[in-house]
Amino acid sequence: MNFYVHAGSKEPTGTDGRFVWRDLKTRRGAINRARRIFGDKPFSLYTFTNFYDGRTFKRILGGAVFPCN
Repeated sequence: MNFYVHAGSKEPTGTDGRFVWRDLKTRRGAINRARRIFGDKPFSLYTFTNFYDGRTFKRILGGAVFPCN
């Protein structure tokens, strides 16, 4: 699966805080990786089939925050 993740609930400008992952197989794996990268900061996670076609993006999480214990 292809995943796109960015910091916050609104897409940032520039390349800072945005990642494309093509090596993960499950949504749970993408969520866990995003939690490790963003820590207790909010992030949004999407799955997609064609990066250049916005119609193929489906939001999994929007502005999610997982507090660190």
